[in-house]
Parts: sequence; structure tokens; C-alpha cells
Amino acid sequence: MSAHRYAADALRSWSADVLRAAGLRADAADVVADTLVDADLRGVASHGVTRLPIYVQRLERGLLDADPRPVTERSHGAVAWVDARHAPGQVAALHALEEAIALAEVHGVGLALVRRSSHYGAAAYYVMAAARRGLVALTVSNVEPDVVPYGGARSALGTNPLAFAAPVGEGEAPLVFDMATSQVAMGKVLRARETGETLGEGWAVDGHGRPTTDPHAAHAVVPLGGAKGYGLALMIELLAGALAGAGTMHGVGRMYDDWDAPQDVGHMFLVIDPDAGVGRAPFAEAAASIVASLRSTPPAPGFERVLVPGELEATHARRASSAGIALSEPLVVVLSDLGRRLGVGAPVASEVPEVDA
Repeated sequence: MSAHRYAADALRSWSADVLRAAGLRADAADVVADTLVDADLRGVASHGVTRLPIYVQRLERGLLDADPRPVTERSHGAVAWVDARHAPGQVAALHALEEAIALAEVHGVGLALVRRSSHYGAAAYYVMAAARRGLVALTVSNVEPDVVPYGGARSALGTNPLAFAAPVGEGEAPLVFDMATSQVAMGKVLRARETGETLGEGWAVDGHGRPTTDPHAAHAVVPLGGAKGYGLALMIELLAGALAGAGTMHGVGRMYDDWDAPQDVGHMFLVIDPDAGVGRAPFAEAAASIVASLRSTPPAPGFERVLVPGELEATHARRASSAGIALSEPLVVVLSDLGRRLGVGAPVASEVPEVDA
């Protein structure tokens, strides 16, 4: 399938213009656009600019606050509760992350819980931001129920992502681990519907709970690792949903299907300052040693070398910064139509900067 390539800065600017044209406040549009393009840079296309059309639809229908102002409702010790007030999830997430960081700087640990939010994109974005500041961070979020419980035939829990990041020595990119608790993110099913691709074996089930590789027949995806992924998703439902006072399970609200009310997604952000214990420098040195040891492990047959979590995405980001972000022809058509409708025009494929890959 043919693809068009775009410089990251140009795509980021165009995406922000689209969001502003849809009514989103300028600074909030910049935040959302940055998270989307960052996901595309890292090769996480399911959370990239492919999400722009649904964000625009929900803005235009008043289901996302176009003038978002999340507030910290209350705090107790090292814990803060944030009311997103139906802001775009990315805006709410950054507000909560800063709350958790501020608490960690005082108490050594900070926990921020968010309610009345929406889809916050790729979870890695937030924990990497904390790790670049020398902090250890974990985030989880619940989302609309697109995953069958282990042994079940109907969806009950979300793909409920989990992301963790930690600093790794001076000048090194943070170690980052980002995963859905389902076998595959639902965004990949949606992307397969757009591109006409077939789903992988063991990813999804139809409305009767039978395995399917047809993205249009897919009713739900399955938990990662069976009962283990099911247990992780349930844990996140309790931490990001129940503990935050957000919606849970079918009370979350569906981003693509529910046009009657805003979502009520919940997030949790945990930030730890190593200076409260071992110290930032010793922690980063220990993390760097662990990473070096893992990379030096002899590879198994069929593998070139041992990688650490986030390494493939970092490599993809370096290459995409040089060669441009590749968008499929069907997605370019959708985005072009969206931009023209809003008076922004189509995204313009441009020469990309030459940087070391």
C-alpha cells in the first residue's frame, strides 16, 4: 500500500490547526497535536493522527470541552484527585502529571487520580516526560469495554493501558514500557478496518465469542495472555476507574459509538522521586547497568540481539525524523477531507529534515 511522508513539525502544525478550526483552544490544540505526532514518530500509528477525525467529531458535538480547564478537586498528603471536566484526555493527563510531579518533589512520591476525562492517547508520552526530569513514573487508564473477560463471550473491560518509564543515565533516552492489557490495542482493529488489512490470529472475537481475523466482524479483542491480562485489566479498572471516581466498565462511555454524553474515562499517575531514597544519580546508574546487562545477553537463535522495552520505538522515531512520518493513502484521504471541510486544507507532504538516524 502506497504511503505519503510528512515532516513531523509540519504534521504537528497542521494537526493543531485542524483542532483549532474545530474550536479547541490554541494551547490545548498544541498539546493534543504533539501527543498524536509523537505516537506516529515512535511507530505507534494506532494512537497517531488517525485519531484526529474522532476528536474533531466529539469537539463539534460538544462532547469534549473546547476550552478545557481541568481542576484539582482535593488533595490528601501525596494524593490528588483531578476533575478533567471533559477536557481532551491529553490536556487532563498533563495537568495530573504535573500534580503528581509536584507532590513527588515534596513527599518523594505523588499520586494523581483523574475522573471525567477522555481518551488520552499513547500512555508512554506522559511517563517519558517525567523520566526526562529524572523521575520514575507509572500511568494506567481505563477505557470503553472492548475486551472480553477470560472465558467470556461479550466485552466487559477496556484495553486498559499501562506505561512505565525510568531515567537511564546521563544522555540516554528513558527506559519506557507501554502496553495494552489486551492481546492488541483496539486502535489496531480500527486501523485494519481503514486499511483493509487482516487481523492477526488470536487477536479478536466476533459477537458470539468466536475467534476472527476479519476486522469488520471483530466485536471485541481478547486479554493478553488469557487470565493474566484479564487480571491486569481488572486491576486497572479499579485503580483508574473506581479509585478515581470515574466511570467503570460500560459506564465509561464509548468514544466511537456514544454520542449522547461525554466519556468518563479515569487515569492514574504515580511518580516517584529517587532522591527520596537511593538518589537520582545512583538510580540512573543502576538502571543503566541493568539495561547494559540485558543488551549483552547472548541472543537466542533467530534473534540478532536482545532489545529493551521502548528501543524499537526510539529507533523508529530517529528514522521517521529523518525520512518522515509515513501515512497510508486511505488515511491521507480522510485527513485531507477533514482539513478541507474545516478550511485548513490538506496536509502537505514536504521535504523532511536531514538528521542522524
